[in-house]
Amino acid sequence: MMALLPENAPFSPPQRAWLNGFFAGLMGLEQTRDGTPAAAAPVEEEIDTPWHDPAMALAERMKLAEGKPVKWQLMAAMGQLDCGQCGYLCEPYAAQIASGAEKDLNKCVPGGKATAKTIRLLLEKSPPPASAGQTPALERPTGQNAAESRASAGVSRDRPAMAKLLAATALNAGETDKPVNNIALSLAGTGIRYQPGDSLGVWPANNPDEVELILSILKTKGSKSITLHGVAANARDALTGRVNLREPTAELFALMADHAHLEFESVRLAMLAQNDELVADYGIHDVFDVLVKFRSARPPIGPFLNALAPLQPRLYSIASSLRAHPDEVHLTVGVVRYDLNGRGYHGVASNFFAEHLAEGRRVPVYIQPAHGFALPADSSKPVIMVGPGTGIAPFRAFLEERAAAGATGKNWLFFGAQHEAGDFLYRDQLETLVRDGQLTRLSTAFSRDQAQKIYVQHRMIEHAAGIWAWLNEGAYFYVCGDAKRMAADVDAALKEIVGEQGRMDADAAAAFVKQLAKDGRYCRDVY
Repeated sequence: MMALLPENAPFSPPQRAWLNGFFAGLMGLEQTRDGTPAAAAPVEEEIDTPWHDPAMALAERMKLAEGKPVKWQLMAAMGQLDCGQCGYLCEPYAAQIASGAEKDLNKCVPGGKATAKTIRLLLEKSPPPASAGQTPALERPTGQNAAESRASAGVSRDRPAMAKLLAATALNAGETDKPVNNIALSLAGTGIRYQPGDSLGVWPANNPDEVELILSILKTKGSKSITLHGVAANARDALTGRVNLREPTAELFALMADHAHLEFESVRLAMLAQNDELVADYGIHDVFDVLVKFRSARPPIGPFLNALAPLQPRLYSIASSLRAHPDEVHLTVGVVRYDLNGRGYHGVASNFFAEHLAEGRRVPVYIQPAHGFALPADSSKPVIMVGPGTGIAPFRAFLEERAAAGATGKNWLFFGAQHEAGDFLYRDQLETLVRDGQLTRLSTAFSRDQAQKIYVQHRMIEHAAGIWAWLNEGAYFYVCGDAKRMAADVDAALKEIVGEQGRMDADAAAAFVKQLAKDGRYCRDVY
């Protein structure tokens, strides 16, 4: 094969071989070993991906992908966020699974169990090549420059940097059903830099109390040496930072069935291993529930840990600007806590910050660069931001950046929450920005403060003429928050505004909004 990379390029021999082949294929330069031209590799036809919409239900996405090659069906099964939590984007992750290069089918955090199940069913019908090997690590990072991602810490999930917790500050005033904290982390000494719109990947740790309970139930010392997926560790460390204790796997149920001393428990566990739709019916919401409900099944700690899914990082929209907070990164983290069947359940990452990470302690983090979610290059352009609840996070960063940079463009924020008194996040800062003229317009919607629920999309409709005027001035339109409901409702409201104000029918309005997205003026950071 013709060598296309210079000899001094900073790659290992396997990486060099793979990249030479990749570029040769792109350029039509593939050769046989004797140097003669080889037959041109078939070029995969470009394909439309109408299912690449995070607001679309999984069943609907899979229907749109019916009849397509397995790679595209696998892509349709992903969460469609291109969030990078898996170490890829949606399409590359699907391609790697289809080729057999990626063996872990549980990396799509937004898709969760439903995605993993769908992937397994697809692979049963179309298994990957048996001879497939592992893709060179160079291809895996999703940052803008893969080689750079591997060169320094903090720019890849595989090479995190250690950030120090400065403070976890409550953003709510008084009583609230949805507690939210501003998490401030120090980046001093890490070399990490980010842009407004980027996300921070965080590797959390499981609740230490829950870890000790599981060790006690399995009658295992935390210091016991085990091997987890080929890597040596002790039981406590593995339970704390390497396995997912929230979502029991089919492998766990099968293992428990094999070790159950009571026949009826063994039968039920075997049923759960075969049909995950029964799991909720049995009141099982995490791994601890499995151990409590099936008391005769006590497998050894090593097989138990290897039957669990790996712990995955969490991605948070960055809520700060480096111009405003040098060497710091801020997050807006809603604390997940709820009671069910007489037991309290806590979100792993949110409670890790709220309860289990003391000030001054360090946490592994990395930057996930934004994909098309950034401020306009022209700072004179207006921006319209829709971010209810914790969806305000990137827009706090936008506003801080624009203020610090002296941007002349107008800023309009739509913010929503349940109650003004308790849930108006960053209220003091936002009202100061309004007084200083940095936040041109602030439109709020507090859904529970009146008999009729009012959401951000309702405020948009109320201000339809203003939104249309700003769009005609070249405004960029941003949305951050819940993909399934809020983002879909905001999208519908935007199309309604365009149709009404622009005197367009539904098809023309949809085409107008689609063109905004193609032009990079309609950007969504949804989850």
